[in-house]
Amino acid sequence: MWKQDTDKQQKQSHYVAIVGSAVSGSEAAGLLADKGVKVVVFDQNTLPYGKLEDGLPKWHEKLRDKQEAEIDRKLDQDNIRFIPNVKVGKDLSFEDLVDMGFSAVILANGAWKDRPLPVPGINKFKDKQLIYQNDLVKWYNHKHEPDYKGKQYEIEDGVVIIGGGLASLDVIKIAMMELVEQKLREKFGEDIVVDQFEMEKKGLDKYLEKFGVRYEDLGLKGATLVYRRQAKHMPLKQPQGGDPESREKAQKVSQKILENYKQKFHFNFIPEATPAEYIEEDGKLKGLIMQKNHTDENGKLYYIAGERFPVYTAQVISSIGSIPEPINGIPYEGDRLKTVNNESSQIYGYDNVFAIGNAVTGKGNIKTAKDHGSAVTQNLIENYLKKNTQALDMELEAYNKEVRNKTDKKVSGLLGEILNKEVPDDITIEHIWELTKQYQEKVGYKNYKSWVEAHKPVRYEHVIEEKKKQLEAKQN
Repeated sequence: MWKQDTDKQQKQSHYVAIVGSAVSGSEAAGLLADKGVKVVVFDQNTLPYGKLEDGLPKWHEKLRDKQEAEIDRKLDQDNIRFIPNVKVGKDLSFEDLVDMGFSAVILANGAWKDRPLPVPGINKFKDKQLIYQNDLVKWYNHKHEPDYKGKQYEIEDGVVIIGGGLASLDVIKIAMMELVEQKLREKFGEDIVVDQFEMEKKGLDKYLEKFGVRYEDLGLKGATLVYRRQAKHMPLKQPQGGDPESREKAQKVSQKILENYKQKFHFNFIPEATPAEYIEEDGKLKGLIMQKNHTDENGKLYYIAGERFPVYTAQVISSIGSIPEPINGIPYEGDRLKTVNNESSQIYGYDNVFAIGNAVTGKGNIKTAKDHGSAVTQNLIENYLKKNTQALDMELEAYNKEVRNKTDKKVSGLLGEILNKEVPDDITIEHIWELTKQYQEKVGYKNYKSWVEAHKPVRYEHVIEEKKKQLEAKQN
């Protein structure tokens, strides 16, 4: 069995299952293992990093690498068994997981499902002319990999993005950089090296200078961001207090952030509009019918019947947030897991099933988990054009720190409940051991370190550097 390193561990034989291994899941696993509890961590993905790999745009490479190294440190220890490529609810039913005999089950499976775009019937265009944010970012992060076999997309000029907040700004940056790269390749040929990390850092105008091209020369219509409220109501900066002065100051900062993004990435913006219907011709999406909105100073929406207008486009990207993907057998209230009460992590109907992180808060990915943009600092504005990526990395790292702090408190509370439960008998422990081992053997898993090293993808920055070397050698 697993190695026992301390007297405390030798006396403790509790087993805990954790579903999800990213920020909150790995934090919980590490904390429990440090207390001598054996932990089995199931993850639906090959790697344990969640949206650090698939939801955080790839230009945040330093933040990604730092956070992933921290997850590795927490999961690569004797008291933790990591099981990749097992999706609870599909590859392993929730009922079977509970019946294995774990002292407790902790759900840390995050929010992977895109909130459906509320336009009746539009999902018939999904993955053709309608793209959802999670699918888009996963494609964008991995499409450069030689062995990538996932969904394939091509950004259409004139694409419309529906949403608001920092995640939507990332989506429109992706769209604009993809469109610019397409035009550069049309102009200079497929052998040209286009470095989107450099483009994201410099902005479109400064990046295009190296090619002797102006943005206006590319002939792009560009992408359009549609937001249901005014720019100042975008959740890019949260008020420091509840008074009108704090709210007004936050609104000015939010508006300034948007203006800086528009200047740097040349996209269009339509405020106070919500998609209501789609326009179709010959079986293809041709646009959206927008409901004109009105907002008061607090951002409260109201509508006037009949105030609608068309926006013509051949492609729509929905960026209106992520929600937890339902698992059969677990009770939900709307989009969120149903807990005993708002303060408790205990899942309704179970005395040994708990939830932490985005799985219970109902928030989206790492960038939207705090209502699309908490703690955006004034420094982001003052130094934005030069240091926007560094400032955002600081914000994301601060968010991860908050997740860890909250997880610490949750797990500390759960630990007492777990340790007070009856310790599984030897037959149950052996049952857990054999069943979980079978899942590892099925995918060829040997140990944590070798598995992670074998499956980490080829990084974009390495691909670009190799292409630059090849181009330089060809020119010489």
